[in-house]
Amino acid sequence: MFSKAAISAIILSSALLAQDEGLNHYQNQDFGAARDYYESVLEKKGNQPQAQFGRGSSAFQQGDLETAKQAFEQSLKTGDDQLKSKVMYNLGNTFYKNQKVEEALAFYRKALEFDPTDKEAKFNYEFLKYQEQPPEDQQQQEQDKSEENEENQEDQEEQKQSDSENQEKQDQEYQEQENKEDENDQREKKDEDKKEQEEQQENPDQEQQPQPEQQETMEEEKSQDLKQAESILDALKQNEKIMQKQQIARAKSRKLAKDW
Repeated sequence: MFSKAAISAIILSSALLAQDEGLNHYQNQDFGAARDYYESVLEKKGNQPQAQFGRGSSAFQQGDLETAKQAFEQSLKTGDDQLKSKVMYNLGNTFYKNQKVEEALAFYRKALEFDPTDKEAKFNYEFLKYQEQPPEDQQQQEQDKSEENEENQEDQEEQKQSDSENQEKQDQEYQEQENKEDENDQREKKDEDKKEQEEQQENPDQEQQPQPEQQETMEEEKSQDLKQAESILDALKQNEKIMQKQQIARAKSRKLAKDW
């Protein structure tokens, strides 16, 4: 699309306007005051092509393109070819602002018909014509670039689809591996539980075996009992020896008494 900044600005020439006050407002970029001035002139003196031209130029600068177009069309009722050339030029700018390129080109051509020396009209005409109809090489380049962009976009879409499929495949493989590891863990746990149950069945008294601390206590108690039993046995043996001595002594005593 053409650049609006490259189009030459709208023209309001002091050579065409006798109303200096409105021109001064316009040149000072006080477009509202300029428009009010030209509208007051039109109210007092009726339709005047130069006042309509000033009103249209001021409205254009304010962005009121419809009022500008109507005012410029009214100013064409003049017999001054120089003024008509400027009006045609400004109508071209107005249609250009409305993005109507063909109409703008037609008004620039008409402006050049009334004034072939109008450099601004010639520049705008050639600029828009070139932008509207670029050279064949440029058209081909733009077409090739567009096709290349489409191909790149397709390649990107294919790559994106391929990446998505690969990611899904990786996710699936990872999930399958996780499930397989869970199954192996469960199988190992079952085997361990089964082995433990079998060992318990083979050794039912295993759980009843005393713990090391209990075993040590039991051994100490057994040792004490053994020592006590040994002490009792020694005492019995000692008593037995005493009794034997007493019996021998009594026997000797009886014998002596008998003999005596």
